[in-house]
Amino acid sequence: MSDTFHAARWDALRPGTVVQGGRWLSTMLSRLPGRPVTAVHAGPDGLGDAVGFVGAVVEDPEAYEAYNPWLILRGPQPVFEEVYASGRQVAPQLGDAPERMLPGLVLTAPGYIGDPVGPAAGQPEEVRACLAGICAWARSAGLATVTVLYTTPAGSAVLEPAVAALGGESFDLTTRSAREVTWTDAEGFRQAISRRHRAEMNRQLNRLADLGAELGQADPAARFEEVIEGRCELVRWYGQPVDEAGERRRLRTLIDTFGPDLRLYTTEREGRIVAHSLFVLQNRTLQNVYTGTTESGRNTPFAHLAATYHGPMLSASSEHLDRIDYSIGHGSTKRLQGCRAVPLRGHLIPLP
Repeated sequence: MSDTFHAARWDALRPGTVVQGGRWLSTMLSRLPGRPVTAVHAGPDGLGDAVGFVGAVVEDPEAYEAYNPWLILRGPQPVFEEVYASGRQVAPQLGDAPERMLPGLVLTAPGYIGDPVGPAAGQPEEVRACLAGICAWARSAGLATVTVLYTTPAGSAVLEPAVAALGGESFDLTTRSAREVTWTDAEGFRQAISRRHRAEMNRQLNRLADLGAELGQADPAARFEEVIEGRCELVRWYGQPVDEAGERRRLRTLIDTFGPDLRLYTTEREGRIVAHSLFVLQNRTLQNVYTGTTESGRNTPFAHLAATYHGPMLSASSEHLDRIDYSIGHGSTKRLQGCRAVPLRGHLIPLP
């Protein structure tokens, strides 16, 4: 276990997604609401049969809800409806008090993927051994729980028996949505969607045009201040505390780290960005990582939809992309945009 993240050492485990890669984690681990932790378990063959997780020690019951197991499982308002769909409470023996779950170690990458990483990530026994070591460390540190959040079906299939063997429980959490790219240009995209979808998209784009707004792409470095403004206003609108200095550091590091692999899609009105979505292009996947909407954007119908969905999809080509990954939440909106939803699971291990 380590509270210092080393990107090169982590990348030796060959993570397969943008949000589990060393470049991303070096930039974004500070998004997790607590002290970052890296755990790597290596068997007799060293990194040849290693498993790793990243996460953070979460202490505050009011910490950001999407990385807060107490709010997810016991909060007064549901964070994700899927958690409650079964009608059965997860880990009822823990009761409802936050101190029965927190402080806790939450294992997931910022960007909402908690699958184990490494050559042995698909081996339940190696994953169980890694988790057993993590639980021993967490218990000695006085933590109440270890939670793994946002695991894909492949990750869940490995984690569920490992977690059960350690006295834990797995549960439905939410969904992650992506749009498979099967077209080569804007006209191909228009032909690939249904007539109803096409008519609705055209209506929204025409409405934006009537308001003097237009879709575009921009250099995030050149439009840095506008991107920060939209990001901070969006976070504030969702009722979350705004750390403008932290947002500035993260965006600057994203620009410095990913450079030409960044794609900034915008809706502009009167020469200003009123909504934006920032994506990273890696491994033929366009990963949505950073969105923002100003007050003007909220008052401009369809500004967010245009920057987040219409712009990227009209610009996409199967020559360069396999999919556009839109991460978690807002599943109904994403389904309307043709995205496919993948179920994600969570896993809780109490530490008696």
